[in-house]
Amino acid sequence: MGTRTTALRWFGASVRGPGHRHRGMPKQDTWRGTAGRFGSLVVVADGLGSRPHGGLGAVAACRATHRAVQELAMTGIPDPAELFPRIEEQWRRELGPREPTECGTTVLLSLLHRSGGVLLGQVGDGLIAVEAGATAEPLVQRRAGFGNETDALGSGRPPTWHSRWLPSPPAEFRVFMATDGVADDLRPEHIAGFITELAGQFGPMPPAERHRRLCAELRAWPTPGHFDDKTLALHWAERGDESCS
Repeated sequence: MGTRTTALRWFGASVRGPGHRHRGMPKQDTWRGTAGRFGSLVVVADGLGSRPHGGLGAVAACRATHRAVQELAMTGIPDPAELFPRIEEQWRRELGPREPTECGTTVLLSLLHRSGGVLLGQVGDGLIAVEAGATAEPLVQRRAGFGNETDALGSGRPPTWHSRWLPSPPAEFRVFMATDGVADDLRPEHIAGFITELAGQFGPMPPAERHRRLCAELRAWPTPGHFDDKTLALHWAERGDESCS
């Protein structure tokens, strides 16, 4: 008789865009993947280019999200109504004496909870999409115009969080996250194929080689005139049977 086993997987990469390289500015994107008794968590953040410390805000957002999830997901499925304010609270603590409005950042998060469900959260732009087979469903539809361009932590007004809880995700699924430097160049009808190719090409590689190759691909991004930092991450669960003796 076999018992069902689950391995939580993720990978990602983040590179400084040509615009920042030319101006000698630091990268403002960042990402982080972690695992614990709560399950696994991947966070992607994009510091606002209009803020002097957006990059620091992005790093703080990844740390804050991890802490908030640790606090709330150990005892059960975290309620977004409690989790998102906790992330903002922890983010402000991470910033220390810095003014939050100088550290604005977007946030994308994917939590594969130990219950088997998936919690997605997003504030600001970028892309989270759940891919299963030939389809990829975004958490937030693309904006028309620039009305929510500055929606972020530290925007100076309460941010609008979007969330989705998937209690029973498809047997074979992947959560894809990307900052707008990548997301803005992906046509909706091509996202599922992009994710499948990303997983198939880079998933089997040893971690060090995969990271090196991913960074090289992002630096050689084929869109002419691209300037933004570029960050992407893939998060999924591998399920299988393990024999019991």
